[in-house]
Amino acid sequence: MDETDHRAQLEDLQRELDNIERPPETTLEILGQSRVEQRWEELLVYFLDSTNPHGFDTDVLRAFLRALYSHGDTSMSGPLRNLENVEVSSQVSTGNGIFDILLRQPDEWFVCIELKVDSPETNAQTERYAEATRLGNLDTRQHSGTDEYVYIAPEEAPASVSEDFVDISWEHIVAELETVLTDGFGKYPSKSSAQLADFIDTIQLELNMGDINQISEETVLYTEYAETINRVQDAFERDKERLYNSLEETFFAEFGHDEWASNTRPNTYIQLYKPEWRDIGSGTNIEYEPHLSLNQKQPTIRLRLDIEHTGKDEIREKLSARVSQEAFEDAGWEYVNGAYALVAKTVSLDIENPQASVQEAIEELQQLHGLVGEPIEEILNEYTESQA
Repeated sequence: MDETDHRAQLEDLQRELDNIERPPETTLEILGQSRVEQRWEELLVYFLDSTNPHGFDTDVLRAFLRALYSHGDTSMSGPLRNLENVEVSSQVSTGNGIFDILLRQPDEWFVCIELKVDSPETNAQTERYAEATRLGNLDTRQHSGTDEYVYIAPEEAPASVSEDFVDISWEHIVAELETVLTDGFGKYPSKSSAQLADFIDTIQLELNMGDINQISEETVLYTEYAETINRVQDAFERDKERLYNSLEETFFAEFGHDEWASNTRPNTYIQLYKPEWRDIGSGTNIEYEPHLSLNQKQPTIRLRLDIEHTGKDEIREKLSARVSQEAFEDAGWEYVNGAYALVAKTVSLDIENPQASVQEAIEELQQLHGLVGEPIEEILNEYTESQA
């Protein structure tokens, strides 16, 4: 099946969607539990915890936190780094009641969350939670980072009692959760995407939110037409594997010799590094990492220089003393300074001529190695001499 056939099938699906007057019932509607607070909590916790097998990694957690910190009344400044380390707990004891969800980045921040769907706050529970010195295993008196207390309820619900809690509506949360599906269409397992879309539909339908057509259509695409969509996705994955193999072969043809080592995550990214670039100092790793992304709007090869794990800040400072941020930017590299990547560059992937794009990516990495290869070796020598 070629690309023209894929497009024709998707256009047929869209025409079918246009004729649908009423979306299918959500799972919680079928079970008669669409307004049961505990079920909303269980679903939200499942998607927020990146260790669960849903395939979203930290994307749902990131969208949820973005919703919290984009709200005008919160005081935290958006701790959206190292989200893979965030601990997600539910039904958390305070010694004076149990609240719904605790998000915690150890030694950095925590968010205490109370959820409401139908029932109002009882017995000034938010005041009790705000005054608690223990949130599960967390002693708030020993906490030196930032914190936030959040009360999530329908837009028209009564406000929380405690002045320490920030009132945020489900409507505000949904606006960000939707972006996970709309921006990552085709990126996640179809079953998980259908489950998240179904949860979003439940919230929108139960809160009588006005515009639900977009997510409802996605739910139909993933459920009613799963067989056809899966065939299209299978073809997509075969094409992706072919392109990935081309990238891998060309990449190793240029770099793959005795002084280099490699690690791969099939059809996703390649890691290339010298053995001495591993476990530097207190545990830092350095590597070049190309990522293949066949996003429907703009397929790309995303190139990164990763300096990661314990001690990365010290290594980055040493490299910055030798290669400035301006030097990277002058060479066309984006100075990311994120949880993994220090710098990155995106190469557009020409589907009609992928080999040319792959070769361009190789040349960009060679340029980067020309910029940082020698400084990295100097840094390694410093660590070697200090241990001698």
